[in-house]
Order: sequence, then C-alpha cells, then structure tokens
Amino acid sequence: MRGLGGTVLAATMTALLAVGGCGAGPAADQATPAPTASATQACTDEAVAVGADGATIEDIVRAAVAADDLTSVLYRVTRGDELIAAGAVGDSVTGIPVTQDMHFRNGNVAFAYMGTLLLLMAEEGVVSLDDTVATWLPDLDVPGADAVTLKMLVASTSGYPDYVPDDGFVDRFLADPFQHLTPQELIDYAFTTPPWYEPGTAWNYAHTNYVILGEALAAAGGAPLGDLLSERVIEPLGLQSTAPVLTPLMPNPVLHTFSTERGVFEETTYWNPSWQTAPGSVIATDICDMVASARAIGTGELLEPASFELMIAPETARLAPPPATCTVCRQFDDEQYYGLGVIVRAGWIQQAPLFGGAGGVHAYLPDEDLAVALLAVTGAGSTPNTNYAAKIWTSIAEALTPEHIPPAP
Repeated sequence: MRGLGGTVLAATMTALLAVGGCGAGPAADQATPAPTASATQACTDEAVAVGADGATIEDIVRAAVAADDLTSVLYRVTRGDELIAAGAVGDSVTGIPVTQDMHFRNGNVAFAYMGTLLLLMAEEGVVSLDDTVATWLPDLDVPGADAVTLKMLVASTSGYPDYVPDDGFVDRFLADPFQHLTPQELIDYAFTTPPWYEPGTAWNYAHTNYVILGEALAAAGGAPLGDLLSERVIEPLGLQSTAPVLTPLMPNPVLHTFSTERGVFEETTYWNPSWQTAPGSVIATDICDMVASARAIGTGELLEPASFELMIAPETARLAPPPATCTVCRQFDDEQYYGLGVIVRAGWIQQAPLFGGAGGVHAYLPDEDLAVALLAVTGAGSTPNTNYAAKIWTSIAEALTPEHIPPAP
C-alpha cells in the first residue's frame, strides 16, 4: 500500500511524490468532439487529440503503455474550457477494452476534498482551524489531543506516526487485502510508534491524520463524512459520476486493476480500501469528473480567496529542519511542499493516488490553466508500487510546460 492513498509496501517514503460524468449508453455513440469542444460538456468515450499538444499527449501515453507493460491508461487534459486530449488505452480485462466511463477510486484526491470541506466549515464559523482534536473528539484517546489542531491534521504536521509502515498492519493487509479495518484499529496500529515531534514543528506523511480529521469533521458537521463531502464539495462541483463508497464495490462500469505487490500478478479491483482514510472519504469517480475536479480544486472554486490562498500557502516550506530522530520527516522548499490537503510541485496543485496497482494524477497548473487527469494500471511486467500515471504526467509537463516540470519526489 502506498501513502497518500497508495500501496502498503512503499508507503511513507514515496507517499508525497491526486463537469458531468462520462455516460454509458447513448452518450458513447456521439461523434468525436470538435477541436473547440468545451471541456465541461458531457463526456463521450471518443479519443480526442487537438493540435500538436493533443497529439504529443497521445503519443506519450501510448509509449508508456508499451514501455512499462501497463494494462490500461485513462487520460484527459484540458486547457481552460478546451478539451485537448482524452482517451482510453488497453484492456480492463483481457478482451474488454477500457473506456472513459469506467469507475475507479480516487485515493488521496479525497484529501483535497477534506481540506476544502474543513475550510468551508471554517469560513462559516462551524469550526476553527485552531480547534484541537479534543474539541471535537473528546473521547478519542490519542497523544496530544489537546494540542494537535485540525489545521495540523490536514497539513500533516501533527507529528502523528503513519500506520501503513507498521509491521503488524503490513502483515495483516498482505495476508488478506479483502478484510475491513476500522478507524480505531488503524489508530491503534499508528500509535505503536510514539509521535515523531512536537505538534506543528515538522512534517511527515501519515494516513492517521486524515482518519482522525474525518472523524472530527463528521462530529462538527453533525452528519456522516460521506454525506458532508457529497453535499458540500462533490455536488456543488457538478461531479455527476463521483460518490463516496462504503464497501469495496464501485458503480458500474468498473475499471479492473492488477498488481504484483504480493509477489504474483493478481486482480486488485475489490481489495478493501477501508485502510486508506476515514469512512466516507473513499470515493469512486471516472476520468471525466477527475479532470473537472482537478481544475476546480486548483482554482479554489468553492472557497473564498483567503481560504484558497491558505490551502496552497507554503507554510510547510517554512518549517525548521525536523529533528534528527524523525526518520520519516520531510524538509520542503518553495518548489515542492504540502498545503492543506494538496501538494504544490513546480506550480502544479496536485495529488497522486496509488492503490492496488492503480496510480493516478489529479493536477492543475494555474499559470497555464491546464488540468491533467490520469489513471494507469500496472501489468505483469510493471514494477510494483510505482505510480506510472505520475511518470506520464512528468513527461507531459516536460513537453507542454517545460518551465513547470514536477521535481522528483
């Protein structure tokens, strides 16, 4: 599993470095969009490659599928309101071509939604970013509950350890990736390790932060987290094919995924994602909604300007060097840092989920009004625990935005 919505074995050290739904049926039979087609119109499954940039993106994707033995890739790229590239390459299962309306989990993209929800609730005075864990979860027995704030949770500066690298967690997951894990079980695995540093003084990635944050948001909002995310973020953004899922099942049609991370090439589509984050924030989507979401999050569509500036502010780049005893801490700079539920890399506002061999990219570059959504599924010859979508995104940036090439994780 990896960090930021990704896969277990490479979790912590690689975690940093993700409007209208695509419709099946009649929409899939529509003609190829004209070169000036709006990026927000109802999606079709037609391949799109507008101009030299669109052709370059298509070539990059197809070359990656061949070079890295990928099972499938979904991609969609917009510049402003124009769709410049879109397609589906490969098979979902042998003999069944992948299509743009297929659903997959968006992993840590949900962290950007949780950050948005937190800031919306702060704008309304429902919560303060400086509220502590103990304010909203008085019965939760975790270290520093009266010192760790909601802002520290969403920025991952709480000092809380991640449960994903815990040996007990890893062994349990790899033995049975279909089992359900409760928030309390995840928190218990996390705190087999003490906090790494004093709250707010350094940065380390930990899924633990979002498990606790989700519980706190539900308590403050007086409703299940999934309902809050749907009503306050997903529906206002017009994401018609995006919804929280509370079980391993996803809406049809489903993109099938595969991985070799347990030593054999196997299907991972219905591995249980309950370990990834708080209940209600495991979210199914499609590539069409994902590119619309990338632009919406990257422009702060739902937020007041001051809140959006706070979301992408380089506060974690201003932290003092972490203590030498923190072996999982990360020192940031202005080129690459963690905001409030998003990563900022070379000007891109992004997340890059990875789970069960399915790697994604949800990225927006304000300077170019360029949004990129990618989902890449590994094949039998691919390297496990590798986000191939991130590699494709880097190649696209090198070709289209050479002044904004994402630095290596």
